[in-house]
Amino acid sequence: MPAGEKERARRQAHTTGGTELPLLSVSGVSVHFGGVVALDGVSFGVPSGSILGLIGPNGAGKTTLFNCLSRLYPCDRGDIVFDGQSLLRVPRHGIAALGIGRTFQNLALFRTMTVRDNILVGRHCRTHSGFFRNFLRPPGVVREERETSAKAQALIRLLELEAVADTRVASLPFGTQKRVELARALACEPKLLLLDEPASGLNHEEVGALGALVRGIRD
Repeated sequence: MPAGEKERARRQAHTTGGTELPLLSVSGVSVHFGGVVALDGVSFGVPSGSILGLIGPNGAGKTTLFNCLSRLYPCDRGDIVFDGQSLLRVPRHGIAALGIGRTFQNLALFRTMTVRDNILVGRHCRTHSGFFRNFLRPPGVVREERETSAKAQALIRLLELEAVADTRVASLPFGTQKRVELARALACEPKLLLLDEPASGLNHEEVGALGALVRGIRD
């Protein structure tokens, strides 16, 4: 089925009374750290194909909310529904495969690995070969490796990382590392992309380019 038809079928499956349900629905989410209330009854929805900004001062709980969405933190109360499924019943390692990619406020790259290898790690959830198949290397495994490498190369071109594709991440400028982390998040082909302070540390020109890139990804 073509991608456009798949998207239309998905939307039809998640409608109620002719109204499309949001791709992400956060309902009454609360998180406490001891006596500190980090989130208190947070509720909102994110329609498919939209760009939503989460704004607040330092310590307001933005990253805590992102950590709940990616299942790094448990919720004390409330529910998070993504694409018709409660995330509270999804294990942490299943979030990327479900279609949620994210970047982090503090870069979480593999610093001793190259740009290309970091992106390939992000693609792992879309591969199917296990240990023994990789050891035996039947034609299907070889084909999957080629497809994975091609996807990574396409992201390297999209994020303009060709010149540093085989360079260790630790030696790259901060702004370039930001693009590497974005490429890794995109490698899992997410339906929902969470960007935690993506413009922090970037200059005005880089911020403008980032905005154009995000809109291009959405479109």
